[in-house]
Amino acid sequence: MEQDVSEPGISERDCTSQQLAEQNRPTFCACQGQDARATAEANMRFPSGEIHFSHTTISLSNKKVVGCFNSEDFAQLYFSMRGKSAFRVGDNPKPFASFDAQQHNLLFFSDAQAQQEIKPGPQVEMMTVYIPSDFLLHYLPETGGPFSELREHILAGKPARLRKGNLPITPRITAVLHELLNCTYTGYSKRMFVQAKVIELLMLQFEQCEQDEASLVTGLKQTDIEKMLHARDLILKNMECPCSLIDLAHMVGTNEYYLKKHFKQVFGTTVFGYLNSYRMEQARKMLLEGDNKIGDIASALGFKYAAHFTAAFKKHFGYLPQKIKS
Repeated sequence: MEQDVSEPGISERDCTSQQLAEQNRPTFCACQGQDARATAEANMRFPSGEIHFSHTTISLSNKKVVGCFNSEDFAQLYFSMRGKSAFRVGDNPKPFASFDAQQHNLLFFSDAQAQQEIKPGPQVEMMTVYIPSDFLLHYLPETGGPFSELREHILAGKPARLRKGNLPITPRITAVLHELLNCTYTGYSKRMFVQAKVIELLMLQFEQCEQDEASLVTGLKQTDIEKMLHARDLILKNMECPCSLIDLAHMVGTNEYYLKKHFKQVFGTTVFGYLNSYRMEQARKMLLEGDNKIGDIASALGFKYAAHFTAAFKKHFGYLPQKIKS
């Protein structure tokens, strides 16, 4: 098991292997550091006896290197919401996997010596879900190039990743991660809830893997990625009155052609597709958690008529929103 390794000038809060061993849990590191201009926060979460996850938000003016959790018994679903990071295995100077904002992948390091390098940035956010290898293998499809290769590497104890190109974080994946972080269940109910959500995350990853290679996130300049993140934020802030693609492009400093092209590269869908998917996830959440009327939900999400919202909801989920309310 690796201990946390960092540059001088950044203090650490470690979760030691002895502490975790006493709880019969695997060892992994989540960091909390600060310097004159940056602060970091990390939340250690242990939702069940088998599946564990860590959510980290951090602001860094210098790069940070941490030792990865290594075990032939666990794989990890890694989600990079903001910022850039890279994983290295052994003495190989070439990164085993590199992540930009809004990317995710499935990684397996076995007992290899691996480290994660977190690049400097004002906003870095990441979430890692650690799952037992046998749990993963149980749900891993039997056929398909990426799936077969991943299975072979895990069984052989070799470092592996689901795809060479990372996958985009979709609104639906974001919603599942939010549900994991804000789980209110306890005891066996929490264990079942977490396992169900992890299975859902695996399903969404495997579904994306079966899409065309062209839909995967490819290398973009950091400035282009930041423009698309800004565009996403503007879209969500103005759901009640969405602006045109031309206006949105001008607001983030690009043109309509590159907005559509780069947005799909970063988020895996079109601008409208992202907005619609986000609206539907928010609608389902509002229907499940509150006593909001369907007309009020439709208005809050930018639909002029409740009937238009109802039709969009049924097209997206396959059932009417009234079914949740009944």
